[in-house]
Amino acid sequence: MKKLLIILTLATLTGATYARADDIQTLPSYRGYNFFPDPGPYQPSTVIGTFDILTGDTSISLTGAFGSGDTPDLSSSAGEDLYLGSVLVASCVEFTYCYNNTSGTPTPWSYTLTADDISSLGTGIVDFTVVQTSQYLVEVGATTLDQVGGTSSGAAAAPEPTSLMLLGTGVLGLVGAVRRKLVA
Repeated sequence: MKKLLIILTLATLTGATYARADDIQTLPSYRGYNFFPDPGPYQPSTVIGTFDILTGDTSISLTGAFGSGDTPDLSSSAGEDLYLGSVLVASCVEFTYCYNNTSGTPTPWSYTLTADDISSLGTGIVDFTVVQTSQYLVEVGATTLDQVGGTSSGAAAAPEPTSLMLLGTGVLGLVGAVRRKLVA
C-alpha cells in the first residue's frame, strides 16, 4: 500500500500540467527618418523589434502609440502602417489626428489578434515592422505585446488548479498512510 501511495504521489507531481501566466514584452520608442517633401521616396520598410510568440497562445494583444511623446512636438507621426509579421495591427493615415496631433500626447492604438492571426504567425520570433506611407518623421511609441495561454520552458510556470488539487490529494494520502503506520 505504501509503495502504491508513493507511486501515485510521484505520478501526481511529475504529471502535473502547467500553464504560464501572462507574458508581456515591450519594445522601446522608435524614431525614423524625416522625409520631405511628399511624395517620397519614404523610409524603407523597417523592422523596429521582434516579439516571441509562444506555443499555445490563446490571446495576443498589442498596444502602443503614434508619436513618441519624447518632446511635445513629437506627439504626431508621419503616415505609417505597423505590422506584426504579416498582420496589419495599426495605421496612421496622412491628415488624420495621429498625423496632425499637436496635443503633446501621442495617439494611442491597440489591436487584439484573431485566432486566424495567431495561427498565421505561428510560433517563435516575429518581426514588428513599420512602413512609412507619407511625409515627415516616423514616430512609434513604446509597443507592448501581451500573450495569454501558451507554454514556455523559459517562463515561470504556474500550476493549474486541478494539478494543485491532485497534488494536495496525493500529499494527504501519503500523510494518512504514514499516520496509519505510526499508529499501528
